[in-house]
Amino acid sequence: MKFRIILAFILLTFLLNCQKKSFDEFDFSYGNTFETDFSIKFNNSNDSVFIRENWSANDNNPRIKSPKSNTNYFSVLSNLQKKKLDSFIKEIQFKKYDSIYFENYEDGNHYRIYVKKNGEQKLISVHSNNSPKELDEFAFWIYELKKNLKLTETKKVLNFKSKIETSNPPEF
Repeated sequence: MKFRIILAFILLTFLLNCQKKSFDEFDFSYGNTFETDFSIKFNNSNDSVFIRENWSANDNNPRIKSPKSNTNYFSVLSNLQKKKLDSFIKEIQFKKYDSIYFENYEDGNHYRIYVKKNGEQKLISVHSNNSPKELDEFAFWIYELKKNLKLTETKKVLNFKSKIETSNPPEF
């Protein structure tokens, strides 16, 4: 009897601690004309993130050590950041959105979201002033998050399904 109670307690504890993952895969790429172009991959099983800085305006500023162009980094999300990310991903119904929001202008921001959730994949590309507010708010949150992460350089090879093929901004 005592063994059954202990076994039931262990099983109940295990079940309560099992949390359904909010995503299977998630990565995000962002670029703007004169500041940055990066991709970030979020890990669904822990708080690690991997970042590829494709292009950075910081390259010519010796006072700023990172991020630098063509460099890979990793960082760790705080519990609050991880909860906020999970909240966004759980609440946004990605499949209801179009795959592309595009306006033909040259400057400005662009981003791409790749999410695989419950076995379904969605890739959303945005280069528009008329994109869904919910997606823009999420993109802005990720952009600000990345700016505030403590980056550590890594030699790990990174691949992003959201990668945006763009050219570097003009040289001055």
